[in-house]
Amino acid sequence: MIKWCRKVPQELISRLYNQSVSGICDDELADEVGWALYARCESIISATNGFEKKVLICPKCGKDVPRVENVFDCPCGFHATWEEFKKSYKGKQLHASNALPIFLKYQRDFPRAETYGEKLICIDILIHSFHIKNSYYKELDSYDVEDESVALNRPTGANLIEGSLTEVILFLDKLSAIPDSQEKSRWKKVIRRANGGHIPEL
Repeated sequence: MIKWCRKVPQELISRLYNQSVSGICDDELADEVGWALYARCESIISATNGFEKKVLICPKCGKDVPRVENVFDCPCGFHATWEEFKKSYKGKQLHASNALPIFLKYQRDFPRAETYGEKLICIDILIHSFHIKNSYYKELDSYDVEDESVALNRPTGANLIEGSLTEVILFLDKLSAIPDSQEKSRWKKVIRRANGGHIPEL
Protein backbone atom coordinates (compact mmCIF):
# COMPACT_ATOMS: atom_id res chain seq x y z
CA MET A 1 0.00 0.00 0.00
CA ILE A 2 1.33 3.45 -0.94
CA LYS A 3 1.13 6.03 1.84
CA TRP A 4 1.37 9.70 0.94
CA CYS A 5 2.08 12.59 3.28
CA ARG A 6 -1.13 14.26 4.39
CA LYS A 7 -1.97 17.92 4.02
CA VAL A 8 -0.60 20.22 6.71
CA PRO A 9 -3.04 21.29 9.47
CA GLN A 10 -4.20 24.90 9.33
CA GLU A 11 -3.62 25.29 13.07
CA LEU A 12 0.09 24.55 12.73
CA ILE A 13 0.60 27.14 10.00
CA SER A 14 -1.58 29.68 11.82
CA ARG A 15 0.51 29.31 14.98
CA LEU A 16 3.70 30.06 13.04
CA TYR A 17 2.25 33.20 11.46
CA ASN A 18 0.65 34.46 14.70
CA GLN A 19 3.94 34.10 16.56
CA SER A 20 5.80 35.83 13.75
CA VAL A 21 3.39 38.79 13.83
CA SER A 22 3.95 38.98 17.59
CA GLY A 23 7.69 39.19 17.03
CA ILE A 24 8.40 35.62 18.18
CA CYS A 25 10.91 33.91 15.90
CA ASP A 26 10.36 30.24 16.75
CA ASP A 27 12.93 28.45 14.60
CA GLU A 28 11.78 25.00 15.71
CA LEU A 29 8.18 25.77 14.70
CA ALA A 30 9.38 27.13 11.35
CA ASP A 31 11.22 23.85 10.82
CA GLU A 32 8.17 21.82 11.82
CA VAL A 33 5.92 23.67 9.36
CA GLY A 34 8.57 23.90 6.65
CA TRP A 35 9.48 20.23 6.65
CA ALA A 36 5.82 19.15 6.85
CA LEU A 37 5.19 21.19 3.69
CA TYR A 38 8.38 19.76 2.18
CA ALA A 39 7.18 16.18 2.78
CA ARG A 40 3.81 17.03 1.23
CA CYS A 41 5.56 18.56 -1.79
CA GLU A 42 7.66 15.40 -2.16
CA SER A 43 4.49 13.28 -2.22
CA ILE A 44 2.93 15.61 -4.81
CA ILE A 45 6.03 15.52 -7.01
CA SER A 46 6.32 11.72 -6.72
CA ALA A 47 2.64 11.10 -7.50
CA THR A 48 2.83 13.48 -10.47
CA ASN A 49 5.98 11.90 -11.88
CA GLY A 50 4.52 8.44 -11.38
CA PHE A 51 1.49 9.33 -13.47
CA GLU A 52 3.10 11.60 -16.08
CA LYS A 53 6.55 10.04 -16.48
CA LYS A 54 5.77 6.52 -15.24
CA VAL A 55 8.63 6.87 -12.72
CA LEU A 56 7.76 6.73 -9.03
CA ILE A 57 9.96 7.90 -6.17
CA CYS A 58 10.02 4.86 -3.89
CA PRO A 59 8.21 5.71 -0.62
CA LYS A 60 10.51 3.32 1.25
CA CYS A 61 14.02 4.12 0.03
CA GLY A 62 13.65 7.26 -2.11
CA LYS A 63 15.04 5.78 -5.33
CA ASP A 64 13.42 6.29 -8.75
CA VAL A 65 11.36 3.24 -9.73
CA PRO A 66 10.27 3.02 -13.40
CA ARG A 67 7.01 1.33 -14.27
CA VAL A 68 7.64 -1.97 -16.04
CA GLU A 69 4.65 -3.88 -17.44
CA ASN A 70 2.21 -1.89 -15.27
CA VAL A 71 4.16 -2.56 -12.07
CA PHE A 72 6.50 -0.46 -9.90
CA ASP A 73 9.07 -2.84 -8.37
CA CYS A 74 11.93 -1.54 -6.23
CA PRO A 75 14.91 -3.66 -5.09
CA CYS A 76 14.20 -2.52 -1.51
CA GLY A 77 10.98 -4.56 -1.54
CA PHE A 78 8.42 -1.91 -2.43
CA HIS A 79 5.84 -3.15 -4.95
CA ALA A 80 2.72 -1.56 -6.44
CA THR A 81 0.66 -2.18 -9.55
CA TRP A 82 -0.37 0.69 -11.82
CA GLU A 83 -3.96 0.41 -10.60
CA GLU A 84 -2.89 0.41 -6.95
CA PHE A 85 -0.79 3.50 -7.60
CA LYS A 86 -3.64 5.41 -9.30
CA LYS A 87 -6.09 4.44 -6.55
CA SER A 88 -3.64 5.59 -3.86
CA TYR A 89 -3.72 9.27 -4.85
CA LYS A 90 -7.24 9.59 -6.26
CA GLY A 91 -9.17 12.47 -4.68
CA LYS A 92 -6.23 13.58 -2.53
CA GLN A 93 -5.05 16.54 -4.65
CA LEU A 94 -1.65 14.96 -5.16
CA HIS A 95 -1.32 15.76 -8.86
CA ALA A 96 0.78 18.91 -9.20
CA SER A 97 -0.78 19.89 -12.51
CA ASN A 98 0.10 23.51 -13.34
CA ALA A 99 1.79 24.17 -10.00
CA LEU A 100 4.63 21.68 -10.48
CA PRO A 101 7.30 24.40 -10.92
CA ILE A 102 6.26 25.94 -7.59
CA PHE A 103 6.54 22.63 -5.70
CA LEU A 104 9.91 21.89 -7.33
CA LYS A 105 11.18 25.35 -6.38
CA TYR A 106 10.23 24.79 -2.73
CA GLN A 107 11.83 21.33 -2.77
CA ARG A 108 15.02 23.00 -4.01
CA ASP A 109 14.99 26.15 -1.86
CA PHE A 110 13.72 25.19 1.60
CA PRO A 111 16.60 22.86 2.53
CA ARG A 112 18.99 25.73 1.70
CA ALA A 113 17.20 28.20 4.00
CA GLU A 114 19.30 28.81 7.10
CA THR A 115 17.71 31.68 9.01
CA TYR A 116 14.20 31.95 10.42
CA GLY A 117 13.42 34.72 7.93
CA GLU A 118 14.61 32.67 4.94
CA LYS A 119 12.46 29.72 6.03
CA LEU A 120 9.40 31.92 6.49
CA ILE A 121 9.84 33.47 3.03
CA CYS A 122 10.00 29.99 1.42
CA ILE A 123 6.86 28.90 3.27
CA ASP A 124 4.98 32.11 2.48
CA ILE A 125 5.77 31.98 -1.25
CA LEU A 126 4.74 28.33 -1.45
CA ILE A 127 1.34 28.55 0.23
CA HIS A 128 0.38 31.86 -1.43
CA SER A 129 1.20 30.75 -4.99
CA PHE A 130 -1.22 29.65 -7.72
CA HIS A 131 -1.56 27.07 -10.45
CA ILE A 132 -0.67 28.85 -13.70
CA LYS A 133 -2.36 27.65 -16.89
CA ASN A 134 -0.05 25.76 -19.27
CA SER A 135 2.94 26.04 -16.90
CA TYR A 136 3.39 22.30 -16.25
CA TYR A 137 6.23 21.97 -18.75
CA LYS A 138 7.67 25.44 -18.12
CA GLU A 139 10.17 26.55 -15.49
CA LEU A 140 7.73 29.18 -14.25
CA ASP A 141 8.51 29.38 -10.55
CA SER A 142 7.87 33.11 -10.15
CA TYR A 143 5.36 35.56 -11.61
CA ASP A 144 3.38 38.71 -10.84
CA VAL A 145 -0.09 37.71 -9.63
CA GLU A 146 -1.40 41.14 -10.63
CA ASP A 147 -0.32 40.66 -14.25
CA GLU A 148 -3.64 39.87 -15.91
CA SER A 149 -1.88 38.15 -18.81
CA VAL A 150 -0.90 35.40 -16.33
CA ALA A 151 -3.72 32.83 -16.32
CA LEU A 152 -4.22 32.05 -12.63
CA ASN A 153 -6.04 28.93 -11.48
CA ARG A 154 -6.62 27.65 -7.94
CA PRO A 155 -4.13 28.39 -5.13
CA THR A 156 -1.37 25.89 -4.38
CA GLY A 157 -2.57 25.93 -0.78
CA ALA A 158 -5.43 23.67 -1.85
CA ASN A 159 -2.86 20.92 -2.49
CA LEU A 160 -0.95 21.57 0.72
CA ILE A 161 -3.27 22.69 3.51
CA GLU A 162 -6.12 20.80 5.17
CA GLY A 163 -9.62 21.89 4.12
CA SER A 164 -11.72 22.39 1.00
CA LEU A 165 -10.77 24.95 -1.66
CA THR A 166 -13.11 27.55 -0.13
CA GLU A 167 -11.84 26.82 3.39
CA VAL A 168 -8.22 27.16 2.28
CA ILE A 169 -8.92 30.46 0.48
CA LEU A 170 -10.61 31.83 3.60
CA PHE A 171 -7.74 30.57 5.75
CA LEU A 172 -5.11 32.24 3.56
CA ASP A 173 -7.11 35.46 3.63
CA LYS A 174 -7.26 35.39 7.42
CA LEU A 175 -3.58 34.48 7.57
CA SER A 176 -2.70 37.59 5.57
CA ALA A 177 -4.61 39.78 8.05
CA ILE A 178 -4.32 42.79 5.76
CA PRO A 179 -5.72 45.85 7.57
CA ASP A 180 -5.44 48.19 4.59
CA SER A 181 -8.74 48.18 2.65
CA GLN A 182 -6.94 48.85 -0.64
CA GLU A 183 -4.69 45.83 -0.12
CA LYS A 184 -7.71 43.74 0.86
CA SER A 185 -9.42 44.76 -2.36
CA ARG A 186 -6.32 43.75 -4.35
CA TRP A 187 -6.31 40.29 -2.72
CA LYS A 188 -10.00 39.84 -3.56
CA LYS A 189 -9.34 40.75 -7.18
CA VAL A 190 -6.54 38.20 -7.47
CA ILE A 191 -8.58 35.43 -5.82
CA ARG A 192 -11.61 36.20 -7.98
CA ARG A 193 -9.49 35.92 -11.15
CA ALA A 194 -7.88 32.70 -9.92
CA ASN A 195 -11.23 31.19 -9.01
CA GLY A 196 -12.95 31.77 -12.36
CA GLY A 197 -14.72 34.93 -11.31
CA HIS A 198 -16.14 33.42 -8.13
CA ILE A 199 -15.06 34.30 -4.63
CA PRO A 200 -15.95 33.08 -1.14
CA GLU A 201 -17.21 35.67 1.34
CA LEU A 202 -14.02 37.37 2.55
